[in-house]
Amino acid sequence: MPQQPSHKTVFLIPATVFCQAPRQMKNPSQSVQEALALRRMGLVQAVIELLQHHWPLSAALQQVSSAHPLPGDGELPPQFVAQRTLEDWYYLFKKGGFDGLKPKLRSDRGKPRRLSEKQQHWILEQVRCFPGVPVKLLYRQWKQADPTLPALSAVYRWLEQNDLDAHGRRYLLRQNIPGPTKTFEAPGVNDLWIADFSPGPFLALHPKTVATHLCVIIDDHSRLIPYAQYALAADTQALLRCLKEALRRRGLPRKLYTDNGGPFVNHHLRIVCANLGIRLVHSKPGHPWSRGKVERMFRTLQQDFEAGLRLPGQGAGSMEELNGKLASWLQEVYHPRVHEGIGESPQERFARSLPLLRPLDPHLDLDRLFYTRIDRVVRKDGTVRIDNDLYEVNLALRGLKVQLELDPWIKNPVLVRYKGQDFGAARKADRHLNSQIHEQGGNSHE
Repeated sequence: MPQQPSHKTVFLIPATVFCQAPRQMKNPSQSVQEALALRRMGLVQAVIELLQHHWPLSAALQQVSSAHPLPGDGELPPQFVAQRTLEDWYYLFKKGGFDGLKPKLRSDRGKPRRLSEKQQHWILEQVRCFPGVPVKLLYRQWKQADPTLPALSAVYRWLEQNDLDAHGRRYLLRQNIPGPTKTFEAPGVNDLWIADFSPGPFLALHPKTVATHLCVIIDDHSRLIPYAQYALAADTQALLRCLKEALRRRGLPRKLYTDNGGPFVNHHLRIVCANLGIRLVHSKPGHPWSRGKVERMFRTLQQDFEAGLRLPGQGAGSMEELNGKLASWLQEVYHPRVHEGIGESPQERFARSLPLLRPLDPHLDLDRLFYTRIDRVVRKDGTVRIDNDLYEVNLALRGLKVQLELDPWIKNPVLVRYKGQDFGAARKADRHLNSQIHEQGGNSHE
């Protein structure tokens, strides 16, 4: 059995310190390099000798590293080469022989390594002007303008000394954000609704598990939720379905505030808001805190409602059940509970302003106001094409440009208008039925 090293108190040092010439010799001469390589070679040969006696590599490295103290002052505790350092030398020797043990020259040999006073002031000025631009990108431009600029590491050290490291630049960037960043609140109920999407819980729907997306609309003044609903996708269809139900329950808002995501920046939503007299407002890109109320609402939902779904027997087995549980939680828990931000419950603050709300006209066809509008030229056979489907319209409209109003996801009904006049609903063309009519009329296809 190989003799195991005895336990002793040692001080391990890295490879950059062991057997080096004095510190001022950053790039040692050839003779110094060979001297250092010879000292390392002695330790590596000791390891190889133990391996020839069938020692495991780890045990051989431990034995050699702990049994060969470095030369030094006898009054100080002995210092030893770290086992990992000795292992690196061993593999360097196996790969490159004796030359592999020679210390490498600095890659920036012969180049300036310190910033001049002019360069120091220039770098600080540039970084303070552009705190959001990566230093590597700035450095490439600086290097083109001043080839004498030292290595990037010298720039990073100088920035760190002046509190402009990554953390300092992020802080500076936050201070340079233009425009008001103070908290705000709409003066009245339904003056401002905020809408957004958030990832929801997963549903185990046979035969697979699907992700859900939660669409929430919150009233800025009362913090009441006019409507919220889970859907299978965070798209315009889910947003409009949620907005339609919110209007039916809580009346008309004056403004709808959203981010710049795809569901909120499209022609269909702009048409719907214009029909309803709602001003559509988008937040500035990169300013998520302006929608802080709805983001805080998402956190409340995740920590309260969605966390409760993970309790035994509380999960939802379908999308309908999930939305039903959400509606119950809003009405029974969230709306009656005192909101810390306003000092009262959302339903109490909302109820005080009921006489001031803009209700929907009971004779209003709300579904039609949510239709999109597209223009089509009627073909000679009296049909128009929507996606890959043909629809028959009044033959009197052949060759004319008409406007179609429809729900783009259902496409039923498809209402036809020409110069402000209604021409009824288009009918989906049945080509097989039309062929029979032609045959009965004597126009055989034979």
